[in-house]
Amino acid sequence: MTHPAENHSPEPTENDSAALDLDSLEFDDVDDLEPGEPVHNDCRCGDCCRHLIIEAELEDAEREPKIKERGDPIYAPAELTASRKPELEGYLLNSPDNDNACAFLNQTTNLCTIYETRPWACRLFDCDGEGKEQLIQLGIRPGAGRSR
Repeated sequence: MTHPAENHSPEPTENDSAALDLDSLEFDDVDDLEPGEPVHNDCRCGDCCRHLIIEAELEDAEREPKIKERGDPIYAPAELTASRKPELEGYLLNSPDNDNACAFLNQTTNLCTIYETRPWACRLFDCDGEGKEQLIQLGIRPGAGRSR
Protein backbone atom coordinates (compact mmCIF):
# COMPACT_ATOMS: atom_id res chain seq x y z
CA MET A 1 0.00 0.00 0.00
CA THR A 2 1.27 3.45 -0.79
CA HIS A 3 0.09 6.99 -0.45
CA PRO A 4 -1.62 8.17 -3.68
CA ALA A 5 0.26 11.50 -3.69
CA GLU A 6 3.62 9.74 -4.04
CA ASN A 7 5.10 8.45 -7.26
CA HIS A 8 4.08 4.82 -7.38
CA SER A 9 6.34 2.20 -8.88
CA PRO A 10 5.68 -1.55 -9.03
CA GLU A 11 8.61 -2.23 -6.69
CA PRO A 12 8.78 -0.07 -3.53
CA THR A 13 12.14 1.58 -3.04
CA GLU A 14 14.11 1.72 0.17
CA ASN A 15 13.14 5.40 0.56
CA ASP A 16 9.41 4.84 -0.04
CA SER A 17 8.14 5.14 3.53
CA ALA A 18 4.53 4.68 2.46
CA ALA A 19 5.09 1.36 0.72
CA LEU A 20 4.38 -1.71 2.76
CA ASP A 21 7.71 -3.57 2.70
CA LEU A 22 6.61 -7.08 3.59
CA ASP A 23 10.14 -8.49 3.35
CA SER A 24 11.48 -6.26 6.11
CA LEU A 25 8.65 -6.82 8.58
CA GLU A 26 8.48 -9.72 10.98
CA PHE A 27 5.19 -11.59 11.22
CA ASP A 28 5.47 -14.50 13.63
CA ASP A 29 1.81 -15.50 13.36
CA VAL A 30 1.38 -14.81 9.65
CA ASP A 31 3.72 -17.62 8.61
CA ASP A 32 1.24 -20.09 10.07
CA LEU A 33 -1.77 -18.68 8.19
CA GLU A 34 -3.48 -20.54 5.41
CA PRO A 35 -4.76 -18.49 2.45
CA GLY A 36 -8.24 -17.23 3.25
CA GLU A 37 -7.82 -17.78 6.99
CA PRO A 38 -9.34 -14.83 8.88
CA VAL A 39 -6.98 -12.37 10.53
CA HIS A 40 -8.47 -10.04 13.12
CA ASN A 41 -7.82 -6.30 13.26
CA ASP A 42 -9.49 -4.03 15.80
CA CYS A 43 -8.54 -0.61 14.38
CA ARG A 44 -11.57 0.10 12.17
CA CYS A 45 -10.62 3.72 11.40
CA GLY A 46 -10.54 3.14 7.62
CA ASP A 47 -7.60 5.54 7.17
CA CYS A 48 -5.44 3.04 5.29
CA CYS A 49 -8.37 2.08 3.03
CA ARG A 50 -9.18 5.74 2.29
CA HIS A 51 -5.72 7.24 1.85
CA LEU A 52 -3.33 4.55 0.59
CA ILE A 53 -3.12 2.89 -2.80
CA ILE A 54 -4.54 -0.61 -2.35
CA GLU A 55 -3.26 -3.31 -4.69
CA ALA A 56 -4.35 -6.94 -4.75
CA GLU A 57 -2.25 -9.76 -6.12
CA LEU A 58 -3.52 -12.41 -8.52
CA GLU A 59 -3.70 -14.91 -5.64
CA ASP A 60 -5.96 -12.48 -3.76
CA ALA A 61 -8.30 -12.34 -6.76
CA GLU A 62 -8.42 -16.14 -6.91
CA ARG A 63 -9.38 -16.27 -3.24
CA GLU A 64 -11.90 -13.42 -3.57
CA PRO A 65 -13.49 -13.26 -7.07
CA LYS A 66 -15.10 -9.86 -6.35
CA ILE A 67 -11.62 -8.35 -6.71
CA LYS A 68 -11.63 -9.26 -10.43
CA GLU A 69 -15.08 -7.69 -10.82
CA ARG A 70 -14.45 -4.41 -9.00
CA GLY A 71 -10.69 -3.87 -9.21
CA ASP A 72 -8.86 -2.21 -12.09
CA PRO A 73 -6.36 -4.58 -13.72
CA ILE A 74 -2.66 -3.76 -13.38
CA TYR A 75 -0.51 -4.96 -16.28
CA ALA A 76 3.26 -5.35 -16.50
CA PRO A 77 4.44 -3.48 -19.60
CA ALA A 78 5.28 -5.66 -22.61
CA GLU A 79 8.95 -4.64 -22.53
CA LEU A 80 9.27 -6.09 -19.01
CA THR A 81 7.72 -9.49 -19.69
CA ALA A 82 9.21 -12.67 -21.11
CA SER A 83 6.32 -12.97 -23.56
CA ARG A 84 6.83 -9.37 -24.76
CA LYS A 85 3.10 -8.85 -24.20
CA PRO A 86 1.43 -6.99 -21.32
CA GLU A 87 0.79 -9.44 -18.48
CA LEU A 88 -1.76 -9.14 -15.69
CA GLU A 89 0.01 -8.58 -12.34
CA GLY A 90 -2.84 -7.71 -10.03
CA TYR A 91 -5.64 -5.25 -9.37
CA LEU A 92 -5.90 -1.68 -8.13
CA LEU A 93 -8.73 -1.51 -5.60
CA ASN A 94 -9.04 2.27 -5.16
CA SER A 95 -12.34 3.28 -6.73
CA PRO A 96 -13.54 6.64 -8.02
CA ASP A 97 -17.03 5.38 -7.17
CA ASN A 98 -15.97 5.24 -3.49
CA ASP A 99 -14.14 8.61 -3.27
CA ASN A 100 -10.92 6.84 -4.34
CA ALA A 101 -10.99 4.68 -1.21
CA CYS A 102 -10.79 0.92 -1.55
CA ALA A 103 -13.80 -0.36 -3.47
CA PHE A 104 -14.54 -2.72 -0.59
CA LEU A 105 -14.57 -0.13 2.23
CA ASN A 106 -18.03 0.64 3.57
CA GLN A 107 -17.65 4.40 4.12
CA THR A 108 -20.44 4.50 6.71
CA THR A 109 -19.24 1.71 9.00
CA ASN A 110 -15.50 1.84 8.16
CA LEU A 111 -15.66 -1.93 7.69
CA CYS A 112 -14.27 -4.02 4.86
CA THR A 113 -17.02 -5.77 2.92
CA ILE A 114 -14.65 -8.64 2.02
CA TYR A 115 -12.86 -8.75 5.39
CA GLU A 116 -12.64 -12.55 5.66
CA THR A 117 -11.06 -12.82 2.18
CA ARG A 118 -9.34 -9.42 1.94
CA PRO A 119 -6.01 -9.10 0.10
CA TRP A 120 -2.84 -10.37 1.73
CA ALA A 121 -1.34 -6.84 1.96
CA CYS A 122 -4.40 -5.73 3.95
CA ARG A 123 -4.06 -8.74 6.27
CA LEU A 124 -0.43 -7.82 6.95
CA PHE A 125 -0.95 -4.09 7.43
CA ASP A 126 -0.40 -3.49 11.14
CA CYS A 127 -2.63 -0.59 12.18
CA ASP A 128 -1.18 -0.58 15.68
CA GLY A 129 2.51 -0.86 14.75
CA GLU A 130 4.50 -0.09 11.61
CA GLY A 131 1.38 0.75 9.59
CA LYS A 132 0.26 3.31 12.17
CA GLU A 133 3.73 4.91 12.09
CA GLN A 134 3.55 5.13 8.29
CA LEU A 135 0.14 6.82 8.47
CA ILE A 136 1.47 9.32 11.04
CA GLN A 137 4.56 10.08 8.90
CA LEU A 138 2.32 10.74 5.90
CA GLY A 139 0.11 13.09 7.93
CA ILE A 140 -2.90 10.81 7.53
CA ARG A 141 -3.22 10.06 11.24
CA PRO A 142 -2.34 12.38 14.10
CA GLY A 143 0.88 11.67 15.99
CA ALA A 144 2.25 12.87 19.30
CA GLY A 145 1.44 16.53 19.79
CA ARG A 146 -0.68 16.72 16.62
CA SER A 147 -4.38 17.07 16.23
CA ARG A 148 -6.66 16.14 13.37
